[in-house]
Amino acid sequence: MGEVLNAAEAVWSGRADTTTHHPLGRPFGIEQVAEKTWFYKGFSGTVLRETEEGLIMVDPGAYFDAQVRFEAIRSVVEPRLNTAVFTHGHVDHVFGMPYYIQESVARGWPRPKAVGQAAMPARFRRYRESASWNGIINGRQFAGGSGRAVWPLDYHEPDIIYEDRLTVRVGGVRVLLRHARGETDDHTWVFFPDTRVLCTGDLFIYAVPNAGNPQKVQRYARDWAAALREMADLEPEILLPGHGWPILGADRVRQALQDTAALLESLHDQTLALMNQGASLDQVLHEVKAPADLIEKPYLRPVYDEPEFIVRNIWRLYGGWYDGTPSHLKPAPEQAQAGEIARLAGGADKLTARALELSGRGDHRLACHLADWAKLAEPDSDRVFEAVQRVYTARAGAETSTMAIGIFMTAARDAASAVPDQQIKGVSPIVKMQAGREKTDAAR
Repeated sequence: MGEVLNAAEAVWSGRADTTTHHPLGRPFGIEQVAEKTWFYKGFSGTVLRETEEGLIMVDPGAYFDAQVRFEAIRSVVEPRLNTAVFTHGHVDHVFGMPYYIQESVARGWPRPKAVGQAAMPARFRRYRESASWNGIINGRQFAGGSGRAVWPLDYHEPDIIYEDRLTVRVGGVRVLLRHARGETDDHTWVFFPDTRVLCTGDLFIYAVPNAGNPQKVQRYARDWAAALREMADLEPEILLPGHGWPILGADRVRQALQDTAALLESLHDQTLALMNQGASLDQVLHEVKAPADLIEKPYLRPVYDEPEFIVRNIWRLYGGWYDGTPSHLKPAPEQAQAGEIARLAGGADKLTARALELSGRGDHRLACHLADWAKLAEPDSDRVFEAVQRVYTARAGAETSTMAIGIFMTAARDAASAVPDQQIKGVSPIVKMQAGREKTDAAR
């Protein structure tokens, strides 16, 4: 086994975990996982299937590593692409087609084509319209506010669009494509019946499913779970994920799919049951719990998204944006609220002192509320912002998910930037991984 498959085995068996071997992190590389089948492990995954008429490829690559990925692929197989399947329209999956098109023109091969679900073109339009916003939120999510991510504007539109199901045949190889709403509304999962290889896209990422992302559009937990169970019914023997580590062996694959479905179903059903009782969002958030036996699985740790965020997304799907607290329907400006609270407390310094005390005790949730009120009440106080930085740095250090760490580090960095000569240290684990990747790539 190569480095990627060795890491996959270590994580599954408990000799490593997804804290040290993050699903989006290293090792990167391309390895053969089945007959005529290759898996490229990068920030996201790419799957190759060789045929007599060229390659079938699942997810060509990300906008920031498409060329590196293309070079890695051509080092092991002839880069004659016949058909690419985009599992969904996220920018870490659908880039790289121009390299294969250029290669086909130069070598006189037929032009490769891409397949995507019918909702994908609308997604690309939305991405172009909201490019600046997406750069801002991805800078928070992945870089902890240390910079704005570059957001692409040019997308390769699918040449072939399908709605629900599609069978593709290339060089004697049959491929089943199935649509499922999950992380996105345009998601496709892919199955190769002859090799029993399943390509899940981001419906499986070797972590708590990305079904809650606090900065992104609606996700669909119940539909997602149903898709995972449909996959399991096909009895795949190899699972190649959209992010994270391959899983080899029918029993392991079935377990991973069914456990992930069970986690989503539990969160969905608990949330909806409380909503049907008239519970507020606050009550739902603090009463719904992920089953302990599932959240401890090596492939379901909350290292990227987390159950609390999934619960919010389920609420949003069924309940809209009103959270059940009447004052939140048409609230006073937050700064006005903070000013009144600070006056009642005896000043913003009283709030920050208590915030630091709570933070030191590990009550980070309550500490952050007080820090926010103090910051809004005295927006020109260096002393207040120094305290806010400390509170949010501690909060980020106590979190496990990339998304929470990124947002809280952004808050700490924003507070530090308001104070002369202050610097904030520490970033999301994904940023550390990306920095390592860029350093390695630059040395090549």
